[in-house]
Amino acid sequence: MKRLLLPLALLFIATIASAGTVAKPIITENNASCEIGNYPAATLLLPYFEVDYRASSNTAVTTVFTVVNTSRSPQIARVTIWTDYGYPAMWFSCFLTGYDAQTFSLYEIIARGILPFTSSNYQRGTASAENSANGNFHSEIWCERAGGSLSMPMTERLQKILSTGKRDEPNCRVGGEHPNAIGYVTIDVVNSCGIDSPLDQSYWREVLLFDNVLTGDYEQINPDPTTGNYAGGSPLVHIRAVPDGGVAGSVAATALPYTFYDRYTPADAKKIDRRQPLPATFAARWIEGGHESFHTDFTIWREGVVGATKNECEYVRNATLPVNRSSVIRFDEQDNPSIVACGQETCAGTLPVVSATAAGGGSLFPPLASSNDVGGWMWLGLDNRVPGSTASAYSTPRPSQNWVTVQMYAEGRYAVDFDATALANGCTAPPATPSIVAKTPDKQ
Repeated sequence: MKRLLLPLALLFIATIASAGTVAKPIITENNASCEIGNYPAATLLLPYFEVDYRASSNTAVTTVFTVVNTSRSPQIARVTIWTDYGYPAMWFSCFLTGYDAQTFSLYEIIARGILPFTSSNYQRGTASAENSANGNFHSEIWCERAGGSLSMPMTERLQKILSTGKRDEPNCRVGGEHPNAIGYVTIDVVNSCGIDSPLDQSYWREVLLFDNVLTGDYEQINPDPTTGNYAGGSPLVHIRAVPDGGVAGSVAATALPYTFYDRYTPADAKKIDRRQPLPATFAARWIEGGHESFHTDFTIWREGVVGATKNECEYVRNATLPVNRSSVIRFDEQDNPSIVACGQETCAGTLPVVSATAAGGGSLFPPLASSNDVGGWMWLGLDNRVPGSTASAYSTPRPSQNWVTVQMYAEGRYAVDFDATALANGCTAPPATPSIVAKTPDKQ
């Protein structure tokens, strides 16, 4: 065999020589892409959480997530817990040594008021750089004591805002009313353990960093055998900064048409966060019924229309974000489409910033097809713009950002979570909605 390989190698070399100069391969820089993937990122998004903070830890519905620092340098992560109307209920910092991993139990935080305690004084691992060895840190990082226990009044206030939507005076609603605590979480890489609010311009100009170093995952857990007895998990949404790196407040040229935090960033620096935008249109798998009695829920995160305002009375606008139900189509496994037959050109529906909705019915989704198929997929066009309108709630007229996660479960024994498929990324125009003639009577 070795005697045969040598003539083949000589023939290959001779062929290259006779061809002249070999063209250099085309290299695409992944960090310049608008595609959302499981690459280390500057921001992680937990698009939906739910915690039954009134139940015991043995039976409570809860959400757990983990954040990993993939770099040798230490990092600081800012964790912000938002209501389902997109209001920041609380925020805190976490110091990560090089190659560190930190798990957060939202039950411990919301039910018991216990935040993970981290410190820049902690002994680093043998593979980690020194705890001060990050050139992007603020000169005073204030991370000697990050996390710890909340007071009882602060814990009760957090529970109230995430379950009733009520905070303090003025008595305006900044979240929905539901039995459990519901919302979403963002995790940003930052330069210090400061207390700046994400509603303050100082957070974007002086605190936020752009290093794509964080990765993570979540688990939704329902341990109660009478109501669930299942768990599912998936990666967090990884949102990269394009381009990567730089000190807080630095403005680098980016080709992104807009950014993930567009509605919060200062008016004169709309691309200062440089984070990838999320898409507007998805294909989401569903199963309802069958031998295993499968059920499917969609958890949906939507971009609000309220910007960085501290006027709590504004956030009710995020409770009823428009959905054009003509852009929501159910396909069964025989390609039969179903839509909401409302007899109008535009079918109006609404959803808050975050929600969990059963795929089998509800006011938003079309009824099941008459084929009796127990599965198929859903076309979800979630752009919150009114069709034909030129008005925009954002810095430029553009589609709204969204994310959809599919949760399937059965028999209290089987469960899986996975992301729906984006049909375009946040930098490209959403595809045209299929033209469907309504054949199914409106059962809403």
